[in-house]
Amino acid sequence: MADPQGKDRQGQDGHSLEDEIFAVAARVEREAPEAGPRLRLPREPVRLPAARDLSAGAAGFATFLFVDAVMMWAPLMMSSRPSTTPQMVTLLVLAFGLGGLLAGKVGGRWRPFGYGMMACWLFLTLVSVGFLTGLGP
Repeated sequence: MADPQGKDRQGQDGHSLEDEIFAVAARVEREAPEAGPRLRLPREPVRLPAARDLSAGAAGFATFLFVDAVMMWAPLMMSSRPSTTPQMVTLLVLAFGLGGLLAGKVGGRWRPFGYGMMACWLFLTLVSVGFLTGLGP
């Protein structure tokens, strides 16, 4: 039979079987004061991009969109499709070569412009299944 004081359900240290198996809040509350002080690193508050960053990114997006339209117009309008490998390589180098250079090395106000170029390549590739960037069949 069960002991009236509950010794069957509790161990010698006062923990029940539920505490041992499921680590309920009783154990966590007891261990919290023993943890000691924690090191907190200072963090800057998260800030939204400024309007000039968004406009520079949109300008990079629009610039790449225009260059892509000029480069891919002729191959996509021909009845016999030629190989678009030169256009694909050129667009990749332009988007990720120049865009990465602007974002990584030049920095400053040119960084969002480079990100906009890379984002436009990704957008056009996903929307057109690769036809507008030369990856498609």
